[in-house]
Amino acid sequence: MKRLSSFIRNALCSRFLPPVVIGIFFLLYIGIAFFTDETLITLMAFTRASKALAALLALIPLNSALRLALEVARHLRRRRALRGGEVKELPPLFDESVELASASLPEELAGRLAAAGYTVRRSQGSLAAVRGVGIFPARLCYLAASCALFAGILLTTTSRSAQRGMVVEGEPFPAPNGAPALVESIRLAPATGSLLARTLTIEVAPLQPGARRSSFGLYPPSLYGGDFVYPRYMGISLQLRFTAPDLPQPFENQASLNLYPAGKEGSVAVPGSTYRLDFSFDPPPEGGDRYASYMAEPKTLQVKLIKGQDLLFSGSLPSGGVLLRDGYRIEVPAAKRLVVTDFIRDYGVLCVWAAGMLYLAAAALYLPLRSLSPRREMLFVVAAPLVAAHSRAEGKRSAHAGVFHDALDMLDAAKGGEPEPPAGPTTN
Repeated sequence: MKRLSSFIRNALCSRFLPPVVIGIFFLLYIGIAFFTDETLITLMAFTRASKALAALLALIPLNSALRLALEVARHLRRRRALRGGEVKELPPLFDESVELASASLPEELAGRLAAAGYTVRRSQGSLAAVRGVGIFPARLCYLAASCALFAGILLTTTSRSAQRGMVVEGEPFPAPNGAPALVESIRLAPATGSLLARTLTIEVAPLQPGARRSSFGLYPPSLYGGDFVYPRYMGISLQLRFTAPDLPQPFENQASLNLYPAGKEGSVAVPGSTYRLDFSFDPPPEGGDRYASYMAEPKTLQVKLIKGQDLLFSGSLPSGGVLLRDGYRIEVPAAKRLVVTDFIRDYGVLCVWAAGMLYLAAAALYLPLRSLSPRREMLFVVAAPLVAAHSRAEGKRSAHAGVFHDALDMLDAAKGGEPEPPAGPTTN
């Protein structure tokens, strides 16, 4: 049982586990690609529906969390040993370990190491020499980022939910969760930054007294009632009235149409008849703004009345106006700005953002710590009639190895004979 538990623990902590799991999902992705064009969406649906695939994907953040815990434990144990504390099983904490048949540490060893630039700490029965700054903070950020990234992917794959709503100026905000609110205004303006050409802003006023107003843009997405608000498409909400000689009664409807960029058409079918009304905005002149009509007041629409396959007539219709022709009446009392918006509950996004920041922190820390002043450590522990010598270096390994082997030679000379160490150098 101990052997099995040890095997499972080592497998879960192995650095080869994430590539193996990613390889399995990549093979599934290739297999799905033979049957559908929406490969990634299908793979996510399979993972969401299958507990086995979800558990397999969960192995990656679990692996990163375990490796992070082991890294912290190793760091704390090594730090304790270098400060003179008692620590069992020292060799796994270092790169190289040697045992020499010597009963003491010569006084000149500390001076030799200090002259080589090491900070020497001597305690009862041990001597530690350290130099430089360790990359432990960068390593910690990297492992935490990997854990957060794959935890975010797992959360997104298994628990993401999305609803789409029509956000119309002057009407209730259609968020599935959160306090009731009113869409106060929708604005489209040129952007001042280099990332986006335009900024879209949705201002929402709460209906409850004392509640805070909200503002939603294109990026980054904001939270409302626990859901991320993603504006997708711009459109127009039309209040439409239509009368025809052969209709028993006027047709009246509230139509939400995606008419942008200008020139794109949206259609409204009249139920119980073959009539259809097509609406659009005139395309701008060459080089003009295709979205200028979105903020224009009043809005002038191009409308076509179609019966079956025949175009009866077309014309311009300003919002608040009426178009009369041959007994037909088309009226648009109001045209309001609209944004087709997705409300997505996906807490994995927060983990992915955190992972991105941690990866940046790891990269910013690693390069200067690794190149300017890498960590180098030596520890000599007396356990008569032996002296155990341990060495570890994160950079400038050749120079550090030279100092370490000089120290071994000094220990060997102090005992007055050729060394016959019971345990030779080991690499961990």
